[in-house]
Amino acid sequence: MLPTPPSRESRVAMPGIKNERAFEPNASIVLVGCRGAGKRTLGFMGALHLRWRLVTEDHYFEKVTSLSRGQYLLHHGKENFARQNIDVFKRMLDSNRTGCIIECGMSSFADEAQDALRAYSKSNPVVYVHREKEHILQLLDAADAEQLLKADEGHRSCSNLEYYNLYDSSNSTPVPASGTSTPMDRRQLGPSKLLGAREDFTKFLDFITGRGATRAWLESPFSVAAIPPELRSYSYALRLRLSYLVDMDLEWDDFEARGDCVELIIDHWPDDLLNVIATQVALIRRKLGVPIIYHVEENPRGERQRTPAEKDEMDSELLELGLRLGVDYVSIDLQRNEAFVNRIFQHRGRSKVIGNYWYLGFGALPWHDDKQIENYGRARALGCDVVRIVRFCAGDSDVEILQDFKKRIQNAFPDPRPPLVAYDFSVLGARTPLQSRILGPVKHPDMENERDHLATICTYNHTYELLFRQFLLDPLQFYVLGSNVSYSLSPAMHSAAYEFSGMPHTFQAVTCSTLDSLNQICSSDSFGGACLTAPFKVAIMPHLKVKSHHATAIGAVNVLLPLRGQTNVILDHANSRNKAGPARDFFGDNTDWSAILTCLRRAISPRNYVQPSKTTGLVIGAGGMARSAIYALIQLGCRNIFIYNRSIHRAAEVATHFNKWAATPQGVTAAASGTLAANGVISVVPEICRVLPSLSEPWPRNFQLPTMVVSCVPATSVDGNPPADFEMPLDWLRSPTGGVVVELAYEPLVTPLVAQMQAFRDNVSPSWVVVDGLEVVGEMAIEAFELMTGRMAPKRLMKEVGRRTWEQQQQRGGASSFS
Repeated sequence: MLPTPPSRESRVAMPGIKNERAFEPNASIVLVGCRGAGKRTLGFMGALHLRWRLVTEDHYFEKVTSLSRGQYLLHHGKENFARQNIDVFKRMLDSNRTGCIIECGMSSFADEAQDALRAYSKSNPVVYVHREKEHILQLLDAADAEQLLKADEGHRSCSNLEYYNLYDSSNSTPVPASGTSTPMDRRQLGPSKLLGAREDFTKFLDFITGRGATRAWLESPFSVAAIPPELRSYSYALRLRLSYLVDMDLEWDDFEARGDCVELIIDHWPDDLLNVIATQVALIRRKLGVPIIYHVEENPRGERQRTPAEKDEMDSELLELGLRLGVDYVSIDLQRNEAFVNRIFQHRGRSKVIGNYWYLGFGALPWHDDKQIENYGRARALGCDVVRIVRFCAGDSDVEILQDFKKRIQNAFPDPRPPLVAYDFSVLGARTPLQSRILGPVKHPDMENERDHLATICTYNHTYELLFRQFLLDPLQFYVLGSNVSYSLSPAMHSAAYEFSGMPHTFQAVTCSTLDSLNQICSSDSFGGACLTAPFKVAIMPHLKVKSHHATAIGAVNVLLPLRGQTNVILDHANSRNKAGPARDFFGDNTDWSAILTCLRRAISPRNYVQPSKTTGLVIGAGGMARSAIYALIQLGCRNIFIYNRSIHRAAEVATHFNKWAATPQGVTAAASGTLAANGVISVVPEICRVLPSLSEPWPRNFQLPTMVVSCVPATSVDGNPPADFEMPLDWLRSPTGGVVVELAYEPLVTPLVAQMQAFRDNVSPSWVVVDGLEVVGEMAIEAFELMTGRMAPKRLMKEVGRRTWEQQQQRGGASSFS
């Protein structure tokens, strides 16, 4: 079992300041908004994710009255229908206060219904769902569209949270070609339109309910999502101004892995300001996937000078919007008036508060002044999660002065003590990038940064590189280890990511097959971590001090990390990455399953969206990768999984492992994840894995044909075993909605199964999607990089390098599988 998640609970409530958005974790969540905003789809996704009941207004009305809306209107008339509609609406809210996602229909436009929602929002989250006006206009009748959209704006006044349902206009995203053709057919579907919305909305729900960070930590404490930026050894905030984003000259992909979080600075008031901000928050979440610091600049560019009252009113409204959007951090100036500051704390919900003291002009308060200690003390007493003190410095500022101030803070205030961000800046930017250990301001190297003196010269790559130059971090050696790794793609992908991130690490493939040889490599003081292949994935398990939740469930690991912390606290070990020294013990994780899961989610069509009691998955093989594939299917919500393997005995062992695990408390929770019966009640089938004894037998009765197939057998000979020559029996390919086939092997890239499915798709059923092994191995490398280094991975770069390296290997004559 993993230790308790890290906590910096520093809030000391002030008299009279109550967090009005601190809802109970199981408080029902209401979705309101215009027709066409996507409430029903989001509600279904949310109910599956939280394992709550989905309550829709139409269904509830029919349940109470035994008539549909249309029937009730026909039988009782317009006036009686209107009265009954509101009464049922109020009853729906009142009788479903916990454990539900409630999707409201057109009734929420009525004044009386909105009054009920305002009252309900005092105890429950009420989420206003909206999206691009242009997209909704395409879905609504032109006659009443504009009027309906105008009325929709009233939903802001009766809700306490907002979700901007960003529309993905692309039908497909082809796999990026690397300049030269390969035998692999490139006609592959990219991410489903629902994938981005599902990932964004489920994270939004995790934020509302407060389960996101805890879940990430308990599943794998070394994942990037598990440790918030303020608790990491080093972290950087990429500063992006609204005035730049509305007319940006770089692509979103260019900002990938350029910081541990984004500080969105509201410095501009364009037309339709609130929706513009909501759009940019949604884009940062979708494109970059990092926490957001939301900062409202006091004097926006291009605006007239405002009176203090006008500043307070407008800035409060903009900060309130950030809190409604559920940003991870809201940044406030503690030098504003008390009422302004208190209002933010009243409405903060689950957003963390960064309390600022900015000294921007000449004569800034020096670090040694006792007033600075008082500033920190006030921020701590208010309940700030992070304290940020920044001062303009026209002349020299000795590093020792700032270090002495930080020591005084430590001596003056006992734990819990909110993390401190403190640094000087001049017109050239932060005086030294290393003044602040956490949340240091950085920019993109190619971005002009007008008006932003805090990050003019600091970039993430350069700043992180300085840590190694000054020996605060150490160059380490990373490996892929196993009996057949000589042509692994991992060294090229990881090395490219190291260069991008400014880390002087090395990554090499070393062939070894015994635990003794593995131990010899791992005992080095410069050992940073290893990706493991056969024969180590299962054999290493008994020798690990700590394992992730997923690795324990699967019974195999593919990532090995040293534990070098000076204490037994797992956060100390996680923050000791990128540092050399003797390893106290080792930690094991499994990224195979999550890479497979990602590829399945991207390729599966909306028609084949997983229905737990019906959807069927098929796994070919019974080794470590097959275990990961089965676990991925379970996490996706599939409860009917079949295994085919040459050795029936090995297939039965794997099936028994997961059927036993599914009966444990953790297994019950995971197997139920994403499963709702028709009546909204979670149901679990004890036996989730079954063995197929022969390819010649018809598909088992009472089970749907497979729509998700994962082949986990190497296409080259490994350990003397013959290479895979598996092809699907045609009788098993009769799914009317097609499906997705994920092939994990990539040498050859076109395996017999891939060749078969390409021909079947082209000539029989175009609804089948084929995902090649290079896509999967790219995802594995990305997750392994983040576990090993604790840094965000440059995903696009790593995938491009992986494909390019594979093509070069083909010209030289071969590659390996699964690494």
